[in-house]
Amino acid sequence: MTTIWIKDPLGIWTGNNEDATGGIVVTGNTIVELVAKGTKPSIPINITVDASEHVVLPGLVNAHHHFYQTLTRAYPDALDKELFHWLKALYPVWAGLDEEMMRLGTELATAELLLSGCTTASDHHYLIPVGLEHAIDIQVEATRKLGLRTVLTRGSMSLVKIREDCRQDTPFKASKPSLMTAFV
Repeated sequence: MTTIWIKDPLGIWTGNNEDATGGIVVTGNTIVELVAKGTKPSIPINITVDASEHVVLPGLVNAHHHFYQTLTRAYPDALDKELFHWLKALYPVWAGLDEEMMRLGTELATAELLLSGCTTASDHHYLIPVGLEHAIDIQVEATRKLGLRTVLTRGSMSLVKIREDCRQDTPFKASKPSLMTAFV
């Protein structure tokens, strides 16, 4: 396995009082050593990365996402709508999701999160179309493949009547708490 020294970062945050101004050593996906200023790693290094113009931060956490919704963010009938108009436009689309759409939506959301510095996310999946009862299994596979730490939940809500004019909307009210179903 390759061991990388991210050397002498411009700034680094460790979350404690340990000195890591000389960098960090990473093997695989694990930080194995904090290097103090002016010292060298205690283990053999395969690759050294000059981080003198970079800041090293811990991965960000997204605590609330809906991965499948990445597929419909530019859906014309839902653009610039208030919440219940938006939901009314999108529920029929989401009801037609299939395995490929679920996989692609999860992969797209995962890639976007990772590229933005997010390393952990929680997906609140409350719509499970008929025939896609294994949607969370698809999400586990997709997020593992790309390396995002993920808490996947099967959310729930009570049925909501959305009035035709959407001026007198009934708010969402959870009928029971979300249940954690998988921790990747």
